[in-house]
Amino acid sequence: MSGFNWQVQGQRLDDVQQELRALEENIRERAIRAGLVSLAAPVKRDAKAMAPADTGDLAQAIGHRNINKRQRSRLGLAQGEVGILVGANRRINGRWQGRKGLWHEQGTEHMTPNPFLLPALQKNEGGAAGRFYQGLSRYLDRQRSKGNIA
Repeated sequence: MSGFNWQVQGQRLDDVQQELRALEENIRERAIRAGLVSLAAPVKRDAKAMAPADTGDLAQAIGHRNINKRQRSRLGLAQGEVGILVGANRRINGRWQGRKGLWHEQGTEHMTPNPFLLPALQKNEGGAAGRFYQGLSRYLDRQRSKGNIA
């Protein structure tokens, strides 16, 4: 210990501390999301290549979406946890492709399964941690270069 004690006081100290905590939380969430997007990129690419190509709509609909706070709550994720949803989650030519993707992935009573997401995920399991941390560090490097963080 240095034996040096100091204390900061002020009218807006609590407000400033709260703003700093919010900024820290925002940067943390964005950095983790950037890592998840980097992790999902090869999975999306391979899933698009393996998707049934009758019209091409299903492959075109494959992407990722951020899970917002309300959706996180409904899914049972703890506050502050970050997630993305990867799959056929877009409208193409006015039609939602999610159900079609589910039918192909799991099959129906009239159709045998034709999975494309699970094989893409299994193919890209190796190196997942490295891709995540690479995306996270790229985000933080960009923020440092912009002067948003030290």
